[in-house]
Parts: sequence; structure tokens; C-alpha cells
Amino acid sequence: MLQRSFALYSDDTVIDNVLKSLEEGNFKGDKIQEAVNLLKMVNLSHRMFHRAGDLSGGEKQRVVLVRQIAKSPIILFADEPTGTLDEETANLVEDKLLDFNKKGNTLLITSHWTETIRKIADKVLYLENGRVKRYGEPNEIIDEFLKMVGEIQRPKKEIGASILRVKNLTKKYVSIERGIVNAVNGISFEVNEGEIFGLIGRSGGGKTTTSRIIAGIIEPTAGEVFVRIGDEWVDMTIPGIYARGKAKQYIGLLHQEYDLFPYRTVLDNLTESIGLDLPKELAIIKARYSLKSAGFLDEKIDEILDKFPYELSVGEKHRVALAQVLVKEPRIIILDEPTGTMDPITQKDIANSILSARSEENATFLIVSHDVDFVKIVCDRVAFMREGEILSIGEPSDIINNFYDAEREKIEN
Repeated sequence: MLQRSFALYSDDTVIDNVLKSLEEGNFKGDKIQEAVNLLKMVNLSHRMFHRAGDLSGGEKQRVVLVRQIAKSPIILFADEPTGTLDEETANLVEDKLLDFNKKGNTLLITSHWTETIRKIADKVLYLENGRVKRYGEPNEIIDEFLKMVGEIQRPKKEIGASILRVKNLTKKYVSIERGIVNAVNGISFEVNEGEIFGLIGRSGGGKTTTSRIIAGIIEPTAGEVFVRIGDEWVDMTIPGIYARGKAKQYIGLLHQEYDLFPYRTVLDNLTESIGLDLPKELAIIKARYSLKSAGFLDEKIDEILDKFPYELSVGEKHRVALAQVLVKEPRIIILDEPTGTMDPITQKDIANSILSARSEENATFLIVSHDVDFVKIVCDRVAFMREGEILSIGEPSDIINNFYDAEREKIEN
């Protein structure tokens, strides 16, 4: 199960994806019933006939897990299996991995999420710079690791006037199998200039669809999205260079399923490959600045500038992708799961980078995240989404305590 790889048959239904894995694994029983049981196991029965390409990142990750289990392996390598999942869904996936292990199968899991390791692992390898630093009991090693995570500094920032307005935003999908699906169902909210605004909620709640509509990538079915550039309000629902095109160049988006140019160096990925035609000396300065903003130390920047993406770890590629967004100096930055593949130390660096960019460049952030601890630290306000609707907007701690934790407790009971 590869890290952040949602490689599915996108045009096929979810159940067809699982059936193909059962066929590859030479399953001898009732394949349809087994596929139904596997999807029920990860709470995806309601997505059975959805097109796989239409799922959220967290839902795709669960389908990928089911496809691997369907092959009846004796050993499962799970690389960051809960990296892009909300806490409730992560607990579900962890339980299923433990069930797989209890049946006598071997599980090797890599994860930056320390609580996932505490829950699942019998023994832990603590790796640093490609070498084994410690091997032993999970709690001892994790406690040692967490001591290295410092405090996040949150500088004071005066929030400006409204820069993003969303009103009655709706996105409907239509298919023969499902009929009409309300991915986003009449939501309204505003974001102020210099604010860090979060969208939280369970997988499939409409968060990513909302962010992509705001970025001008997906057309809404109805509603209004206005972005302020200078003193002018731009309607993001109207295509063309004299409407949406005016604002898109000032909006940066880090996709959950990001990608880099595989055969271009990190330096090229941050300059020439994305249309920044600069003299070599200036290109290096610009690239170094954006990489530092994405959490890289100076010595690491020296090491990776001339490397290709395939020579980097997934976490390093994720940060380079973030730097690729920051390098264009956008006014509004949309980050979809910015910490999904990062260890706590790097998460701290990213949090500090976001807060620094907000202070120094007056950037406005819209953050889609399942990492509620990260959201509590970084965001000024959050909106809690469920089934395409916004249930409440307010202070991160209040919203998480009153809605996120309450919903989790209700489901557990």
C-alpha cells in the first residue's frame, strides 16, 4: 500500500475496483459478496457504485487498502496508511490493519503518526538520515522522538477586510448509478485578508471540492464565489481571462494528489518548469527562499536543489510541491492536506512557515485538513463540513470540541 498513491481504475466503480483485486488474488468464493463485505469493513458501502475517480482522497485511500487485503497477502507493507485520513477514519483503518495482523499475517507499517505506531506496532525502528537510530519498544522510542518537537511560535497578526466570499455554493454530480449527488450543498462563508481559515470534517464531506471550486478548477452548479484582487471583486464562476483568469494567477493550490515534473531537478521544478524564466543566480535565490519557507534547512536545500523528484522521500517531495506553490507569491494559498505525509518535527516547520508567510507576505490561507491538532495551532477560524454542508464556523478549539469530538463520540457509542 503505497504512500499517497490513490492509483485506482478511475472510470470504474468502487466495487469493480475491488472485484479486479479479488480476481488477481484468485479468490475462490462469491466475489461480489466478498467485495461488498470488504467495502462494508471500511465504511464505504454507500460509495459502492460511485466512480472511483470521484471519491475524496481519504475514501480513495481506503479503497486502495481494501484492494490490497482482497489479494489475501501473507505480508502487507503499509506506507503511511492513515496519512490523509480524519481521526475517526484513521482509527477504523488501524483497527482493520490490526485485524489483518491478528489473523496470523505480518504487517510492516511506516508512519509519521506516532499514535498509529503506538496502537499497531509490536516493535519500532526509529530511522534518521537513512540509519537506524533506535530499535525497541514503541512507547519508549516515540517518547524520545517527541521530545525533539519544539514549540510553534504564533506571531500576532491583524486580520484585514474580506478577500473571499462564498454564497450558497452548490456542486451536484449526476450519474446513472447514483442519480444526483450533492457534493457541496448550499454553503456560505467569508475569509478575511491575512486570515488562516480551515475546512475540517470527515472524508467525503465536500472540503476538497469546495477548495477546487474556489481555485477555479471545478465549475460550480450554482452559487457565488468572489475573490478580491486589489479593490476589484472577481467572480470565480465566470470563465475567461477577463473574469476568473484575472484572479487565478493570484491563487496558489497544493493538491492532495500533487505531482512534480519527474525528470526535472528540484530547481527546475521551482522555476523554469512552472514558467518562471529567471537568470540562474536569481532562480537559485528564489528557489532557496521558497524551500526554506516550506520547512527545509539550508544544508538540506544545498543537498536537494540538483536532485530529481524520484531521489527524494515522499515527505520531501510534498514539501517541494508546497514550495512550488509559495514560489509564485500568491495572495490566496489553498493547501489540501498539507501535513499528511510529514512527521511532527516537519509539521512544526510547516506550521511556522505558514504563520511566517502570513505575517511577512500578508498571504491568506485556506487549509483543508484532517489533522485537528495542526488546525488548532495554525488556523484563526475553521468551518466544520459534513455531507456537503457547513454545520458551524468559529474558533478552532470550540468547533473541534463541540462538533468534531462530539460526532466521533456519537459514532463510537
